Amino acid sequence: MDSARHLIVNADDFGQSPGVNHGIIRAHEQGIVTSTSLMVRWPWTEEAAAYGRAHPDFGLGLHFDFGEWAFRGDSWVPTYEVVSLNDAAAVAEEASRQLREFQRLVGRDPTHLDSHQHVHQWPAAREVFVD
Repeated sequence: MDSARHLIVNADDFGQSPGVNHGIIRAHEQGIVTSTSLMVRWPWTEEAAAYGRAHPDFGLGLHFDFGEWAFRGDSWVPTYEVVSLNDAAAVAEEASRQLREFQRLVGRDPTHLDSHQHVHQWPAAREVFVD
């Protein structure tokens, strides 16, 4: 049994904005971030994917993006919604589309999967992740 310990520091939202990309790249190059999770739906995804292709030892996972919610007043409200998290078929179709887009952009499979704002915990999304 290997008793060595390893720390993985993953940065989410790679590809969401120029500032996020810059921050993740800088944190990786300075040695703290060891992997990142790419969002494939944003205009700055190409830039992030190009960095990932040029740095194959940098863990690059897929950050599934089905929507985003903000806490306003006393409840969570959607800021955008790609698919309804109650529609398992729509979640599965969108997850497949995002995986294909990741493979097209990066030229390989993701090293890991995770989700924006932990939506993998919703029952319909959880089933897709398990599959």
